[in-house]
Amino acid sequence: MEPTLLTEISAESLTVGEYEVELKLLGRTRKSILYVKDTVAPFFTVQDVTIMLGNTISPTDFVTSISDATDCKVEFKNSPDITLRGEQIVYLVVTDAGNNTATDKAKLTILSDTTPPVITGVKDQTITVGDSISYKKGVEVTDDMDPQVSLEIDNSEVDTNKIGDYAVHYIATDKAGNKTQVSAVIHVKPKEKKPGEQAEVTQEYVEAEADRILYKITNPEMTQYEIIWAIYDWCHEKIAYSDGASKNDWVQGAYDGLVNRKGDCYTYAATAKVLLTRAGIKNKDIEKIPTKTTMHFWNLVDIGEGWHHFDTCRRADKSTFFYKTDAELMEYSNSHNGTHNYDRTIYTDIQ
Repeated sequence: MEPTLLTEISAESLTVGEYEVELKLLGRTRKSILYVKDTVAPFFTVQDVTIMLGNTISPTDFVTSISDATDCKVEFKNSPDITLRGEQIVYLVVTDAGNNTATDKAKLTILSDTTPPVITGVKDQTITVGDSISYKKGVEVTDDMDPQVSLEIDNSEVDTNKIGDYAVHYIATDKAGNKTQVSAVIHVKPKEKKPGEQAEVTQEYVEAEADRILYKITNPEMTQYEIIWAIYDWCHEKIAYSDGASKNDWVQGAYDGLVNRKGDCYTYAATAKVLLTRAGIKNKDIEKIPTKTTMHFWNLVDIGEGWHHFDTCRRADKSTFFYKTDAELMEYSNSHNGTHNYDRTIYTDIQ
């Protein structure tokens, strides 16, 4: 390196290097080279470090302070193995500008993160067909070790331009690979009609509404008997009796029961029909032989024990008809003016 010419020397300003010095004495000038060398090793202090398996580590993470006249660099003598859980000794080397070195050791502890992230705020949403959705609104992800958890939202099943129920999945993954998934339902409903206009009713929408209800009242661990009871209980308790409902369109009847939550026996039967069908329960319609003043509709179900009567409609005398044999139902019908007097030439497979 080219030496720096010095005319005045201040020790405090000198750093490691070579300096050209002019010496003047008795009118004569002589030049020389001043070599400034660092021969004192740096002094530093260390700390033990704990990280989670899968995280990275730097040698400077172990050093708390360095004392030296020059700039220093910190290195591992041998890089630690961050793929191993447990404790290991890490050797650190600090080198100054004069190439003086100092070494020390510290303990590295690597823990295994087995706790998955927590997702909160996920809930079902209801929108009108064509509307947009804010999937992240109110959703938060926390983790006991990772402050920046990755959150993926899988809404590939959602079609906001089509009436129905769709699943959206929230997947949170921390740095250790622990994963949590929470799902919600996006309920896309028809556009509201002006007063006096008929609501948009399709079989597809009615089936989607039935699926939404079944999602809430049933689960995969339930037996078929438990499922039909859940359906019966929902229809009987959630639908209010109201005369005058249409009796020539089961889709409209099911809509009245599932959405409007009111109707007569046809509404109850149509609602039970779609719920049973979407739940995979074998069923069929049955009706009373009409008279001049009355008609009645209900359902039949078969869960492996033959056809049983399934009448979810509310009655004034509080009688209920869940999973009744033909003999049980006829005993009531015969003592109540033929409430369920059906044509046996049509329903020949009822035992």
